[in-house]
Amino acid sequence: MRPPGVGIHRSRPPLGLLLYVAAWDGRLVWRSADEFALIQPPIARGRDWARSAAGRTWLGRLDRWWDHLVFGVPPFLLLTASVPAAFVPVVGPRVALLLVGIALLYILAQVTVGLILRSVNRMWGTSGDSVRGLHWTVVLVHLTDPANADRLLRAALDQSQYLTRTNIRPDVAEGTHALMCLERAVTTVEARQAVRDAPSATDSGPDRPGVLVVFDGGGFVPPDPGAHRQISFIPLLLTGTALAVAVAGLLVANAEAGACATAQDCAGRPATWIDAMTWLIYRMVLDDAGLTPATTQARIFGWLMPQLGLVVLLCLVVAGRRQASTFKKRQARTYAHLEATINRRLRVLVLTVMDVERDAVIRAVTAANGRQAEPDTLGGYPVFRLGRLGDQGTEVLLAQFAQGIVTPAAMMLTAERLIPAVQPDYVILAGICFGLWSSEHDGGAQGLGDVVVSEYVHNVDHRKVTDEDGSERIIWRGERVPASTPLLLAFKAATPGWTGRPVHFGTVLSGSTLVGSATLRAQLRREFEEAAAGEKELTGVYVATAGRRSGWIMVKGISDWGTGELTDSTRQLAAKASADFIVHTLTFGIPPVRPYG
Repeated sequence: MRPPGVGIHRSRPPLGLLLYVAAWDGRLVWRSADEFALIQPPIARGRDWARSAAGRTWLGRLDRWWDHLVFGVPPFLLLTASVPAAFVPVVGPRVALLLVGIALLYILAQVTVGLILRSVNRMWGTSGDSVRGLHWTVVLVHLTDPANADRLLRAALDQSQYLTRTNIRPDVAEGTHALMCLERAVTTVEARQAVRDAPSATDSGPDRPGVLVVFDGGGFVPPDPGAHRQISFIPLLLTGTALAVAVAGLLVANAEAGACATAQDCAGRPATWIDAMTWLIYRMVLDDAGLTPATTQARIFGWLMPQLGLVVLLCLVVAGRRQASTFKKRQARTYAHLEATINRRLRVLVLTVMDVERDAVIRAVTAANGRQAEPDTLGGYPVFRLGRLGDQGTEVLLAQFAQGIVTPAAMMLTAERLIPAVQPDYVILAGICFGLWSSEHDGGAQGLGDVVVSEYVHNVDHRKVTDEDGSERIIWRGERVPASTPLLLAFKAATPGWTGRPVHFGTVLSGSTLVGSATLRAQLRREFEEAAAGEKELTGVYVATAGRRSGWIMVKGISDWGTGELTDSTRQLAAKASADFIVHTLTFGIPPVRPYG
């Protein structure tokens, strides 16, 4: 939060003033005294932030210029005071010499010790500036209740997105908007572990240990590292050095001119300001330019100049090496690894209709990861954040809609609006369905509570009904669409280690009709001999994901046979089987690859 500056001081003001400034311009995400976070804009966008309404306040300027003010103001005041002091009779030159010497020593100490500290920080990997290049950064997190870590991180991410939209012009080099969180910025060990485990946080990889990336779903596009503008203190150093040499030259010229005035022979001595400046500049490289001073004051300045020249040269060499180093390549590798790390993390949206289906999913996920469901709102619709499952850290969210696909609160319209807000990689429809191959009634292999996974969905609402020879004829025109291949293969790969109810794969009939008729069921079995089950919402899921990057599948338990014998106990049995198999696949199965398109 207060990293080292260009010298021995910190680059940010004291904590109290810093928090006040951050609250003033919107960078303090405050929920209570026990739950808050401080964010900082990306270094590469510092100029845009400085020109924004938030950055133009005098407090914002004080925060940004604190480093330069502490570095430059004291020697500037000393050098400024030395000019009138030099004209005071008798003691004036000595006072001016003392002031200039203190100013030069201040600069030397700041630069020398500052370089050492910065080198040590880079050696021990405590700088963290590279991760702040093109992304906002969390530099302080305070939590007394670790359970609120994910909520606070998401609030900080939302605030950084808002500040970017309102204060910083769009930049194609930014890539996906993400928030970097420094682990050392978290105030307690318990909160630090909670931040690491937060579903919204992802490790940035071995190239950047101690840095977490906060983002809320979707894939990750890395920024262009070439857009990172490094912040350098070289211009300030050169300006300060030129000012110091100019003032020192004035004092040397006055001393030498006064000493040689009685002899009326100033040849070969830096008795004019131009000669004194030339002599001091040459002294920085251990030359005398053919001039020899005779006063003690000039000799002292001459002794200080090589030291100042050495520091300036060292700074120029360090800055040049940094500019010519492989910074961009290292940054590109970091973000490339970050992209691969994040894109291996999957986000799954589980959709349900009935309360018993919703509760079964929540119980199954909570039993697997020990995390309580967190209600939230995305896209204007309520969702439950259930945390992560499996070694890969698949994030699971849950939403509940009304039955069918034709009402405003039903699956098709609501899912079509919710999916862009959630940006899931996959959508899984969970819950209950009716079976079509009962071992008791049809000679099949299905039993109540068995799990059905959709290989295809066949819409049975779209049909043409005609009369031919005095009898009704139905022409089925609904689409038969395959489920997402990576997700289907993942569920098939999870069956060998599954010890629950039997799992059946096949075509699922989807229509708006609630089937509770033996006659209608028999008709469906005749027309669709390969169908395994039927339900009401899967067509809506397929339509809602069409044209989007999200894959889809249905995993439901058999609660009845479509003949009207549905009961609460069979609902609970089927919903539990469906939820358990989904959690088993996401926890212990082979996770699907991220879909594209």
